[in-house]
Amino acid sequence: DVCSSDLTVLECLATLTRKEKEILNLYVKGYSSKDILETLNITDNTLKYHNRNIYSKLGVKSRKQLLMYMTLLNNKRS
Repeated sequence: DVCSSDLTVLECLATLTRKEKEILNLYVKGYSSKDILETLNITDNTLKYHNRNIYSKLGVKSRKQLLMYMTLLNNKRS
């Protein structure tokens, strides 16, 4: 499901694991994949696994969509 209403968005974010939330926050802060790999000391395959889960849970298909999604969410909260 694509998260469209505020409540659904919050519910979708709540389904993320602690590690997925950590990765999402690093993307929002402007970290690149390489930065995240180094910061969290994880492999490329582990990051890809978490990315797939994040994208699926939030109903996005790319990091660009993910960042647009988070920008819209932050604007709604402001």
